[in-house]
Amino acid sequence: MSTDGPDPAMTRLREPGGAAAAGAELEAGTLLKGRFELTSLAGRGGMGIVWSAVDRRKLEARDPNPQVAVKILNSSASQHPEGFVALQREASKAQTLAHPNIATVFDFDRDGANVFITMELLRGQPLDKTIAAARNRGIGRAAGLPVIRGIAEGLAYAHRKGIVHSDLKPANIFLGPDGTPKILDFGIARAVPSAQGEGPRDAFDAGSLGAYTEAYATDEMVEGADPAPADDIYALGIIAYELLAGKHPFKGLGMAAARTAGLSAAPIRNLRRREWRTLARALSFERSRRPQDAAEFIRMFFGATRLRNALIAAIVLLTVAAAALWYRNYQQSGPAVAFEDLPVATQQQLKYDFAQGEKAWTIYLQSGIGDALTDSLSHYADAYQLHRGDREAVRGIERAADEALKLAHGDPASLKATAQALAEQSEFLKTYPPVADAIGR
Repeated sequence: MSTDGPDPAMTRLREPGGAAAAGAELEAGTLLKGRFELTSLAGRGGMGIVWSAVDRRKLEARDPNPQVAVKILNSSASQHPEGFVALQREASKAQTLAHPNIATVFDFDRDGANVFITMELLRGQPLDKTIAAARNRGIGRAAGLPVIRGIAEGLAYAHRKGIVHSDLKPANIFLGPDGTPKILDFGIARAVPSAQGEGPRDAFDAGSLGAYTEAYATDEMVEGADPAPADDIYALGIIAYELLAGKHPFKGLGMAAARTAGLSAAPIRNLRRREWRTLARALSFERSRRPQDAAEFIRMFFGATRLRNALIAAIVLLTVAAAALWYRNYQQSGPAVAFEDLPVATQQQLKYDFAQGEKAWTIYLQSGIGDALTDSLSHYADAYQLHRGDREAVRGIERAADEALKLAHGDPASLKATAQALAEQSEFLKTYPPVADAIGR
């Protein structure tokens, strides 16, 4: 999505009173559905244009943040009789994606010939600008890995819900002022029906409508095959490579052209062996060789199993677990606010953290990967921070902490060092029985 200003050649038409004229180009001040007042053009993309807007309903309700983004889809959707229905179905899926690394979609509507989606207005800049500013050098491993992880976490959440992005690229990722990446346009491109008269379907004929970006697309996408999470992984691999190396791994060519030219991605020097192996697999021209979804990519790319990491995990686990146990035992039994009385957004985040924590725990049981244990604790701890005293959060924390203690007990010297480090962090932990026992040995 470009963030260039309005096209000087843009036709500017409005009906009297500011309402949108059917099929006309739009200008600042245009009112959609008598509610969304367009204020400034924010960007352009293959599927339409994005405006900053004010939601008058929020304004009337004195909402402190009445600003929204309005994406007005181009004419491709209106060229197919069932296109609106298909887009509505897919936009509804996008509305279920409540995740910190995915832009929130509010609504999907039509005003005359203008089909549009409203979503949260993001601050920061598109990731393609970040990549362009670091051309030929990259942003570095330390800065790049958190961004890559954030994108992968958002994708993993969508993949678990059965949603494939199908047009992942730097222009569809927004980098906030705090460095948090947010993925845009879930469930939009793939909803456009085939132009061959098949009607709407979850797969789409990307080639007929240009709903993919060739430099990030797989052969399967170009050929109109059913979308698969592994297609998103190929795009993620290219984005990660651009962030870290400052250039496209295949000189900006599409997969078919890169394959014909016999190109392969040059290794990135400052990556660890495990990280490079995972990235190289993500960049494979063969779908079966790539990580099959974003969760697998995260495990392969970030999932270290070294003893040092296991000990660090034990320290973190014990610290959070002890604090949670102290709060539960000495402050209150159970949460002060019932789950159903929490804000809807908080409930959604809690459900997400519980699901992630349980999945990571299962992965740990199956694989023994130390980072999976850390991830499980982290999600349950995040849930506890949102909902103090939550029994499910406490259960997850206790379970992970008990397992971490069991791991640490395998090495007496490490156990004592870990306990001493814990004791230095908190007065309470000095009296926590497992810590006190380990220090006294």
